[in-house]
Amino acid sequence: MFGVFKRQSSPQHIDLASVRDTLLYIESDLDHAPELERLATAIRSALAEIDRIELSDRTCAPLAITASRFLPTRL
Repeated sequence: MFGVFKRQSSPQHIDLASVRDTLLYIESDLDHAPELERLATAIRSALAEIDRIELSDRTCAPLAITASRFLPTRL
């Protein structure tokens, strides 16, 4: 009677620039907490991985804005 519909999953776009900014913010807070040096090291490693991904994989480039143009109405 009722069908189960599977949603088509669309590929997720992850904004690596926002992830980097967040990790940099956390890292700056960790500079004042020497007891969390292992966590700071892990965050630096994640930042380095983001840099590596952006340099090697062009699919992570920001999405382009679709071209548009102004079309005035006919009077």
